[in-house]
Amino acid sequence: MYNGRMSRWSASLLLAALFVAAAARPARADVCASNIMIVLDRSCSMKNPPQKGGAQSKWELAGLALQKLTTDYAGKLNFGLIMFPDQTGQACLQDGPIYVNVAPGNEAKVASTVMTTMPDGPCVTNIEPAFAQVSMDPLFAQPYTGQGARSFVLFISDGMQTCGGNDAAITAAVKALYDNGYDSYIVGFGGEVSPASLDMFAAAGGVPRGGADGGGNLYYQADSAAELDAALAQIAGLVTSQEFGCPGVPCPDGRCFNPGEMCVNGSCMPNFTSGPDASANDGDGGSGSGGHTQPHGCDCQLGRSGDAGGTALVALLFALLLLRRRSRAR
Repeated sequence: MYNGRMSRWSASLLLAALFVAAAARPARADVCASNIMIVLDRSCSMKNPPQKGGAQSKWELAGLALQKLTTDYAGKLNFGLIMFPDQTGQACLQDGPIYVNVAPGNEAKVASTVMTTMPDGPCVTNIEPAFAQVSMDPLFAQPYTGQGARSFVLFISDGMQTCGGNDAAITAAVKALYDNGYDSYIVGFGGEVSPASLDMFAAAGGVPRGGADGGGNLYYQADSAAELDAALAQIAGLVTSQEFGCPGVPCPDGRCFNPGEMCVNGSCMPNFTSGPDASANDGDGGSGSGGHTQPHGCDCQLGRSGDAGGTALVALLFALLLLRRRSRAR
């Protein structure tokens, strides 16, 4: 009888331990979900296929690619959408509202907005005003302070500026975003782009590809649906720190904005240093030698309170073992 009661008591104790451990570990925080503003070329040339003889237009393929991106990264990225030229006011200005401001839960809205819009005019490519409009979104209006999620720009275009301005002015607009803490990923779609121009924009955006395609391009070049899907997936992976392990705030550009943090494998982590070289860490991606790091941000940052769950679990299991030993002794 005693052993039976102890068996039931042991089972109840084990269930309680598991409940405490699960409840003490918090869910993933919003700080993990980086913000990304998609800046999409809506010029009339997007009605052409990316390569001669193609069956689908660049616009159709871009819509499908963005639908896949927003579906695959639902809940992991907060999306927004700017299309240029817009459909309001003067052709060469972005004087209408942003199509979709960056916010959680925008996946379907972004995809449907692209799918239900056509590149049917005005037939201009106003790149500089499109980059300038990014700062009209509240999340990009002020310099990033290091608090909360980071915000990025995903630029997709098939051509060159045709509406006044020049590459230097566009580069300055991209650099201004970077200086405020907002990187820009540059994607060229199809064979009508200017590699030299897009390379300039990519370098100014702070996250150049670095010639990973073997051709030396600093931007991401896509000439097919598959290549566009691959480019967007690669960029999304960088912006979300690849979603592996226990990442902190992403730092694909090597920059960490909180003092005392360093960029490790694409994520910002505290840099705990000791010894005379501790001051070598300047918080912007470098670090002093002899230091060590701990995970920070997202699950890891909140997981410190979750450590209590692990401690409770160990303590309760230890108590369970003692009770079992006593029951056997009697």
